[in-house]
Amino acid sequence: MDTSSATTLIRKAGYCRCGILFLDQSGRVTALNPDFVGPEDLKIKEGSQLPDELCRLDPGQWLFWGRDWFVQAAGRKTAEILVFRRLRMADQLLGPYGESSTNEEMVRMVLNNPYEGLTVVDTEGNVTFLSAENERWLKLKMGEGAGIALSSFAPASRLAEVARTGIADNAQIVDLQGRTKITVNLPIKKDNKVIGAVGKILFQNTDQLEKLASRVRAVELQVERYETLLDEMRGHLYTFDDILSNNPAMLSLIAQARRIADSSATVLILGESGTGKELFAQAIHEASNKNKGPFIAINCGAIPGDLIESELFGYEEGAFSGAKKKGKPGKFELASGGTLFLDEVGELPLESQAKLLRALEERKIDRLGGTTPLPVDFRLVTATNSDLFTLAKSGKFRSDLYYRINEFPIDIPPLRSRPEDIPMLARHFLAEVSRREQLPMLKISEEASQILTHHNWPGNVRELRGLMRQMTWKAQGQTIEPHHLPSTLNKGRSRTGISGTLEEQLDQAERNAILSALQAAEGNRAFTSRLLGIHRTALYKKMARLGIDFNHETNVVDGESPGVGPDSGT
Repeated sequence: MDTSSATTLIRKAGYCRCGILFLDQSGRVTALNPDFVGPEDLKIKEGSQLPDELCRLDPGQWLFWGRDWFVQAAGRKTAEILVFRRLRMADQLLGPYGESSTNEEMVRMVLNNPYEGLTVVDTEGNVTFLSAENERWLKLKMGEGAGIALSSFAPASRLAEVARTGIADNAQIVDLQGRTKITVNLPIKKDNKVIGAVGKILFQNTDQLEKLASRVRAVELQVERYETLLDEMRGHLYTFDDILSNNPAMLSLIAQARRIADSSATVLILGESGTGKELFAQAIHEASNKNKGPFIAINCGAIPGDLIESELFGYEEGAFSGAKKKGKPGKFELASGGTLFLDEVGELPLESQAKLLRALEERKIDRLGGTTPLPVDFRLVTATNSDLFTLAKSGKFRSDLYYRINEFPIDIPPLRSRPEDIPMLARHFLAEVSRREQLPMLKISEEASQILTHHNWPGNVRELRGLMRQMTWKAQGQTIEPHHLPSTLNKGRSRTGISGTLEEQLDQAERNAILSALQAAEGNRAFTSRLLGIHRTALYKKMARLGIDFNHETNVVDGESPGVGPDSGT
């Protein structure tokens, strides 16, 4: 290479702040730009022999030397020149893309994209860089902004102050040449020393910010709705500690339920209406390994038969007339990862029972109108106040499903069979209502407590809870005495052995006669009325007055209609 060419290259290298080394065929340095200070471990000067790793580079090849240097070879057939350049931030940012032909365009796109305005100033407040967007906005030609004072076109900007103090500005609203913009200013530091500042326009006007804020508020409201729905689905659930009892049989039942809770067994909860079946179901869920998932409850008796499958299995868009757009997930899908509680499972139509059995066996469900089975992972807990065994024998409930859901039965005793729990539960419900309504706590007299203990409680715990709510307002600020209690309540036995008034004793006798006749007639109301010698309409009226509920013409239940939710004591 001639001397003039070498001199030109050395001058260009100095301008580009690079080091340029000329080599002979042995890899010895023959010339270099005099002001170049290379890597400390090389100590480069004329006559230096370079390491083999550098000498073996072919023209066009490159490598990183240490952590700070980029070295590239040039020449005709062998490496005649080595160019040393310190690694720049762009090299670190681009990483493996540094050799890509698109890297320059990538950097240009970042700095000059039309959606952002970037301004860089030095510590004196003079512009060192304006993005193309800002140049167009200020009506400047490319590069004309370099060196001008920021205050000449943006006197209200705090960018120069940030460059001077090194303290960043949060997003602020500024007036730039009659236009309101939202900007953020950040200091630029090198070796812990402030060397300038960069300002970025976040929003071209306040309308953009307001639109974004509106969208954020809409998303926040939607999230709140979903959180509320999630709370309803799995929040505020009862645990075994919430099941209060002093009855030995009940305590043994709770202990058994605790042991089975963490297993995968399907639980069938039996008991009269109002005994607390859903309370047990929630407690089992909370004590299981699925307690982080949802608890989904559905009362099978409260949904019409033609809609029950869409509720359980969901449906696809257009599955039937009136179906929601985009379809709807069913309870099985919603319960995935948690517990599905089917209350009044005996009310399920036979067709739906077959699908339920398949879902239990295969852990997959088909949406109505769907073509692809969906995998579901749930723990099933069912409940009923019907005699499923009798229903299965008569063909009104699938026997295979009965044996599948009856892996672990829990038979909750009625309240009348555990009288020792009645005073304790009454006090608990009084405290609960008084606390919620911020009313004085009531007491129960001994005589009133005895009356409560001797009552038959056809509505079980739900009836007792409702009565205590009534007493909270009726006997406000007083001790509950017998005269506060409803006249229909069993008054207990007097010293003569007579239980209640004549009217109450007649009602009880009439009630027992109707129940016996219903059982003898196997639920056939027409036959029952003939056995009793009364018209069928009179029978219905008496059953309604005496609170007799007969479910599915197979089993007599002397209680109220099934309720929904933990508060109902289902």
